[in-house]
Amino acid sequence: SPNQFSEFIAPYLAKLIQGYRDLGFYAIKHTDGNIEPIVDQLVQANPHALHSLDPQGGIDIADIKKRYGKEICLIGNVNCGLMDSGTDEEVIESARYALEQGMPGYGYIFSTSNCVYPGMKLSRYDLIHQVWEREGNYPD
Repeated sequence: SPNQFSEFIAPYLAKLIQGYRDLGFYAIKHTDGNIEPIVDQLVQANPHALHSLDPQGGIDIADIKKRYGKEICLIGNVNCGLMDSGTDEEVIESARYALEQGMPGYGYIFSTSNCVYPGMKLSRYDLIHQVWEREGNYPD
């Protein structure tokens, strides 16, 4: 629950992240699933970036970007479920959506929404890579 996260995790997560920052490292907080109930606390812990913004967990990068895009780098949101079992068109649209919603104002790293599944076709990576090459570059 958010209350338990606040009591048992958030204070220590913030200290750990600050320790890494003090050493000159970048801190990326990896997550899975529906982080909506605790996303405020994750951002307040002050990592440099938040990964992986899972649409299968109900996380919409457009909403997260609007709320936190000026505070933290966002990573991910290309739907791994669609990469595994969706059509090519759905995979392309998922990649395109992540780029279109994540890139404005900078602070976005293109990535899948989670770990990739065993046996996933490499052609699916080719699809999202092609979208990224065409549409995922910031201007010089």
